[in-house]
Amino acid sequence: MAEKHTDHETGGLHGVGVGHEASEMRIAPIVWFLVVLGFGTVIICLLMAGLFNSFEKNLAVEEGKASPLADERQKLPPEPRLQLAPSTPEQLETRQSPNLKLDHPLQEMKRLRDEENLKLSSYGWIDEKAGVIRIPIEEAKKRLLQAGIPTRK
Repeated sequence: MAEKHTDHETGGLHGVGVGHEASEMRIAPIVWFLVVLGFGTVIICLLMAGLFNSFEKNLAVEEGKASPLADERQKLPPEPRLQLAPSTPEQLETRQSPNLKLDHPLQEMKRLRDEENLKLSSYGWIDEKAGVIRIPIEEAKKRLLQAGIPTRK
């Protein structure tokens, strides 16, 4: 007795229904898509180059003549400045990096604290024309305790 075996993939008998897909893939639409995509890419690149050229021309026109007030402006921003930022106009113009041995943030803080402690513990003029002086903080505390704190009525 002869047995028939079925093919599970094709659902048929061996030798029957085995083959390939009959329809062919058309290559022409894919080629046309790639041609149009390449052409579009070239056109967009040329448009972008033209746009950047127009930006450069507009910038050159706008930069033209400097304002008459530009010479009066300070080169450095007012105090307080960021640590390790340029501290002199020469350092700003030459774009020198800060000297980390001299301008290290910890050394700068120590120097600032020493200056403030010197101001708090010594006599000096604040405004010589107006006659305003600076006295040591301990002396100011003693005088304040002796004279009392002024109050409003």
